[in-house]
Amino acid sequence: MKIKLNKEDVAKLAKRPNAENKAVTARKVSALYESGDITGRALDLAEDIFRILVKDIEIKVRESLAESLKNCTKLPKDIVKELINDVDSVSLPFIKYYVDLSEEDILSIIDSQNLNKQKAVAMRANLSEDISHYIAERCPEDVVGILVSNETANIKERTFDIIISRFPQSQHIKKNMVYRSELPVSIIEKIIHSLSDELLRHLVLTHNLPNDVACDIVEQVKEKTTLKISEEYSSDKKIEELIHELYTSNRLTASLVVRAICMGDIRFFEYALVYLSNTPIFEVRKILFSNNMDFMVRNLLRKAYIPKSMFPAVFSALKVIKDIRFDCKKNDRKSFSHKVIERILSYGAAGDDLSEDDVKYLISKIS
Repeated sequence: MKIKLNKEDVAKLAKRPNAENKAVTARKVSALYESGDITGRALDLAEDIFRILVKDIEIKVRESLAESLKNCTKLPKDIVKELINDVDSVSLPFIKYYVDLSEEDILSIIDSQNLNKQKAVAMRANLSEDISHYIAERCPEDVVGILVSNETANIKERTFDIIISRFPQSQHIKKNMVYRSELPVSIIEKIIHSLSDELLRHLVLTHNLPNDVACDIVEQVKEKTTLKISEEYSSDKKIEELIHELYTSNRLTASLVVRAICMGDIRFFEYALVYLSNTPIFEVRKILFSNNMDFMVRNLLRKAYIPKSMFPAVFSALKVIKDIRFDCKKNDRKSFSHKVIERILSYGAAGDDLSEDDVKYLISKIS
């Protein structure tokens, strides 16, 4: 049905220029404008009506106009600017849906520091790579989280790198990354070691991952689960029973053993070395915690078939244990693991035969 603005509408507006009548007029004129059925003088008249309404004192009128114009195209620039610079209740639906916002308009909204308007931009359909990158570089976490959850936004690997760098601890942003239908494998590899078990499972189930990455995720979940079980045991006997079960089922891996010591699970580590190196527990403890006996520790690790590349992580953990007199029942294991990471990083900085890949791998075993 063809929409028309008739004399009755004009008369009603002239007689009672209240917010309700103005809002009705705004909707009718906007519908006409969107239909494309008006040209020439009628088109100019419609745009003049918009120019009057965008300055109306009643917010309800401007809200109605913005809601009506959000689906139009090719509006004059002055009208667009009035709408995007208005209060949030007027501007947000227009910013989110109006397809003909120029890049200049969008950048000015992002630079305005208005959080709600930035969020509206991040929700827009089909954001360009450049706009997505601009948001990632400049906007706060809440806005970037919305950008990442926007499936239509074009986000390249370099932009994901910026996001990871700016918000390394944000589980909210990582969750939104994981729940995107597509995510570069290189980005997955950078975040898998800091994800919860739930997000790791989602990655494996919903993303087409290379076999080595998928296997690494599954192994990481298994190791974390095993160490959570170990943490609940209060007696050496229970720990030894767990180690025995893992050993006989070929699940007592070097990776698991090193993760344990780097998380502060000292008893798990000690009994693992007992089984893997065939060394009595009292001898293991004597070697690990005697002063100036690094060569004996190295020999013990070799007997247990712990790869040489993992030695720095073990020595870092043992050093932290001695420095802070770590008690696994009293101390916070999370802060302990952070101290171990710091020492591993200092190992690499000191040039102790530790490559960047070695450092990344060792830290992945702690995170």
